[in-house]
Amino acid sequence: MSEKERKPIADNPPNEFRRIVESCLKNSKLSPSQTDLPLTDQFLNKFAEAIKTKDIPDTGDVDNKVANLLRPMARVETKGGYLNVFEALANPDVSWNLKRKIYDAQVRPALEWLARRDLAELTRKAQEQKEPSEEPTESGEQGQLDQGESPDVPPADEKIKPGGDTSERKEGEPTRALFSVNPFYGGYYKQIRFNKLNPSNLEWEKPENEFKEPGPESLDVLGTRVIFGKIKGRAPLSIPLPYDWIIDPDSLTTNATEGSVEILRNQDGLWYLNIAADGVFKYQIHASRKQRLSEESEPSQAEISGSLPPDLKNGLEELKKKRLPKLKLKREAVKLIRNRMKYATSDELNLYYKQSPQDVFQRIWQRKESNCYWANLLGARALAEIDNNWGYISGFSVREKDENGNAILHSGNGHAWLEIWDELSQRAIRLDATPAGDPSVDQEQQEKELEGETGDGDYGNDEELASESDVKKQIKDLKKKEGSGSKKKEKSGHDLIEQQFSELAECSPDQAREFLRALERVREIKNESDEAISDLMKDEWRKIIEERKIESLDYRGPVRMDEGSRLEDPVSARIDIRSRELNPTGFERDELVEKTENDFGGLDIYFSFDLSGSMSQPDGASGRIKADVQRDVGLLFADSLMQLSYMTRQHGGESDLLPIKIMVTLASDTGDVKLHLTDKWGPKEQWAFYSALTQLAKGGTPTHKTLEKIGVDFDRELAELKNKRIPQEKMPIQYTAEISDGAPDDFDETESWHQKLKTKGMSIRSYTIGGQSASADASLPLETFSQLPQILARDIIEQFKKLRPRKISSR
Repeated sequence: MSEKERKPIADNPPNEFRRIVESCLKNSKLSPSQTDLPLTDQFLNKFAEAIKTKDIPDTGDVDNKVANLLRPMARVETKGGYLNVFEALANPDVSWNLKRKIYDAQVRPALEWLARRDLAELTRKAQEQKEPSEEPTESGEQGQLDQGESPDVPPADEKIKPGGDTSERKEGEPTRALFSVNPFYGGYYKQIRFNKLNPSNLEWEKPENEFKEPGPESLDVLGTRVIFGKIKGRAPLSIPLPYDWIIDPDSLTTNATEGSVEILRNQDGLWYLNIAADGVFKYQIHASRKQRLSEESEPSQAEISGSLPPDLKNGLEELKKKRLPKLKLKREAVKLIRNRMKYATSDELNLYYKQSPQDVFQRIWQRKESNCYWANLLGARALAEIDNNWGYISGFSVREKDENGNAILHSGNGHAWLEIWDELSQRAIRLDATPAGDPSVDQEQQEKELEGETGDGDYGNDEELASESDVKKQIKDLKKKEGSGSKKKEKSGHDLIEQQFSELAECSPDQAREFLRALERVREIKNESDEAISDLMKDEWRKIIEERKIESLDYRGPVRMDEGSRLEDPVSARIDIRSRELNPTGFERDELVEKTENDFGGLDIYFSFDLSGSMSQPDGASGRIKADVQRDVGLLFADSLMQLSYMTRQHGGESDLLPIKIMVTLASDTGDVKLHLTDKWGPKEQWAFYSALTQLAKGGTPTHKTLEKIGVDFDRELAELKNKRIPQEKMPIQYTAEISDGAPDDFDETESWHQKLKTKGMSIRSYTIGGQSASADASLPLETFSQLPQILARDIIEQFKKLRPRKISSR
C-alpha cells in the first residue's frame, strides 16, 4: 500500500501526550501509554522517562526509528541558543502557550510520522489476513470473492427486522465479521438512524439518503483505528462508527477500480462508502475521534403511534408532574422501561410480539421480557409522549476480540438503542432501554448514560454562563427576531435562556426564571457613587490585566520584501526573483507586540454565610428578610468574581494567569459546604449556590465549623500549589469573608480558627451586621445588610491591588 499523507493533528496536543506532561508537573505516578500503536507507544513511554529525568532516556530497547527521533530533542538549536525539549516541558514556570509551541515544532512531527508508520503496518496486516473463501484450492489457485450473498458481506438494504439480528450468538456458531477494527476498540458503533415505525408490520423506516461530500475534519491521530471488511458494489454502505468519530477519506484503500469509489455523508452525519462497480470488494479505511466537537445538524423528527398500557402512561404522567428538565425527563422515561424488563431473546418471544402489532406495547409491558429491539421500541413510544426529537438507532455493541486482536462487528453483537436531541448543545445523546443481561452491552456505561453522567456519546456541558454583555446581546438579538414580522411563533429571548439554564442546571423552568431574574437584579446593585458594583470590580480587574502586559519584540516571517527588514530565506527569494516576481518572499522583520505576562498569582476567596435562625428576621434598612438580602449579596460577589475568572481565561489562554476561585460554606446547624474551591461557574454551580442561600434559616451560628471546612479546602489548595512548585512570591492571595448577623456560637473556637488560617497565609475579615464584633479581624460595624455590598467590594478591590505590578517594557 502506498502511504498517503494524513492531515495534521488539530490545534490541541493529543490527550495521551498532555497526560504525560501534566503527570510530570504534578509529580504523580504515570501508567504506560497504551494506544495499541507499537512505535507510537514506544515513543510516548520513552518520552515520559525523558521528561522525568530531563535528559535522553536509554533507547537500547526500542526501535531505531523511535530512538533517532528522541535523541535530538535534548539539544535543539534555536536563534537564542539550544533548547532541551524535555526540560522545557517539565518546567512549571514555562507557560502552556510556550509548551504548546515547543510541542508543535518538535514533538508533533515525530508523533505523526510514527503513527503513520504504525497505521500503515496495521493496514498491511489487515490486507494479508486470509479468510475461508480465500484459501488455496487443490489446484493451487486462490478462490475468488463470492459475488452473491455472503455471511461476511454486510446486507445491501438498510432495514431492521422486528426482533432484529440482535440475539446472542449460538454456541458453536462461527463468527463472520461484517466489519473489523484494529487496534481493538469496544463499545457502541452507530450505523443507521430510523425515525418512523410502520404500525402494520413493526418495521422501522428512514428517510432516503441525501448524500454530500464530507468537509475537512481533524482526527486524533493517536486514537486512529483501521476499519476493514467487504462491500457489495452499487450499494452504498454505512460504515458503523463510535460516537464523535469520523473517517479519513484519504486513507481508503480498496481492490476496486480507481475512480469508482466515493466517501460520502448523509443528512444524519453518517459516513458511507460507495463503489460504482459490480462485484464484492475489500476495503480498509482509517477512523478516529474528531479533535473538536462541533454542532450537528438537527435530524428529522420521529413518528410512532399506538396505545400505551394505562399504568405506563400514568407513570409517565407522574414524571411530568415533577417538572424535570426535558433531558432528565427523557432519561427517567427510558429508565422506567429498562428497570421494568428482564432480558430475554428467542424466536418464540419475537413471534409473540409480532403476532399483534396493534397492541405490541401492551404485550411488551405485561410480559416484561425483551431484547434491545423490543425494549427500545417501547422506549421510543414513551419518548413520543414528551416530544418527537428522538431516533431509533441500529448498530453494534462490541466487547470481544477475534484471534487477531480485532474488534469484530457481526450479527451476534448487532444492537439497537435510542437517541434524543439536545437543542441546547445541538447534539444527539444516546439512551439505551435494553434490560440488564445483554452480554454484548457494557451495563455500567449504559447506566451512567441513563443517569446523565458523561460518557461516550453523552455530552456534559461545562460551559460557563455567558458574560453579562453576551447575555444582553443574546436577548437583544432574539428580541429582534421576535419583532421581525415572522409568522412563525418563536420563544422570547428570556424564555429561551430560561429553558437552556433549566436543562443544564437540572432545575425547573420556574426556578431558572427566579435565578436569572435575581442575577439581573444583583448586577444592578450600586454604591453610593451610583456605580454598579459588578462593573466597578470588572474595571479594577481589567487594570490588573493591562498592567501585567509586557512589550517585546516578536519575530514575524516569512514576509514580502517590502514588509521585511532583512533576508531570511535566500532560496525562496531567489526562486521568486527568477520567476520575475517583483516583490519576492523570504524576508523577515521584528514587530513590537504586547504579551500578557505569564504569572501564577491570583486570588482564592472563601465565603462563610450565615443561615442561623435570626436570619429569618427583617433587615433594618430595607425591611426584607435578612437571609434574602444576604443571598443577593452573595450572588453579586460570586457572579462578579467568576466573571473576572472568565475574563482572565480570555486574556490568558491556557496560561496560569491570575486564576480566581471561590468556596462557599453555610453557618447553619453543623455547617455545610455548598461549593468547594472552584473556578467553575456553569448553570449547575450557579443553581447549587443560589438554592443553598434560599434555604430556610434555622439553628445557631457555628462559624467555627465553616472555618474548619474552609481549612480543609485551603490545605488541599496549598498542597496542589506545592506539587506545581509555585514559588512563594507567585502564590495566590487567600481571603476569607465571614458574614453573620451576630456573635458565633463558639467565639473562642472561631478565633482559634482565625489564627490557624492566618498562620498559613490566609487573610480574614469578619463582617458582623447589626452589632459590634469582638474579633481582631472584624470590619467596621455595619447597621444593615444593605451596606455590605459596598464595604465588601472595597475590601476585595484592596486584595486586587496587591496583584498590581509596575509596567514592564522589554526590548
